[in-house]
Amino acid sequence: MSPRIITIVAGIVMIGLGLFALIYPERTLGMLGLAYANPSHMAAALGEVRATYGGLFAVMGCFTLFAALDPGAHRSRLLFVGLLWLGMCVGRLFGVYVDGNPGLPGWIAATFELAIGAALVAAAQGAGASDDTLEPSVRAAETGYDVPPTVVPPA
Repeated sequence: MSPRIITIVAGIVMIGLGLFALIYPERTLGMLGLAYANPSHMAAALGEVRATYGGLFAVMGCFTLFAALDPGAHRSRLLFVGLLWLGMCVGRLFGVYVDGNPGLPGWIAATFELAIGAALVAAAQGAGASDDTLEPSVRAAETGYDVPPTVVPPA
């Protein structure tokens, strides 16, 4: 699959997750197996879900979709978002080590995070642009020449 398709799918998934958490924070809490301590903390808990799982994921998805316009030019962005997902997976696996087996939902989440992260890292690695496909201005910035250097045969 092409880096652009992988990036688009990952971006849409992240935006979908973010919008779901923004609109349905209580359902998101339930899906995550979380709850607020008492009714007086409900607004703070729902705000945290909307901020972390809603706003953060929606912006991360938009960031990823923007990178899909030209994955080769945005390799570092794709790598960054992919490493964020891998970081979530590592954090979850550390929790498995410290806290014990999270059950099927926890393992599904870890697998999902690993898959999205690995796909974005692979897309970043596969999206390299060759010198032949670079615009002249980009090539000039990379090489320091206004035009590609030519070899002049000795006279």
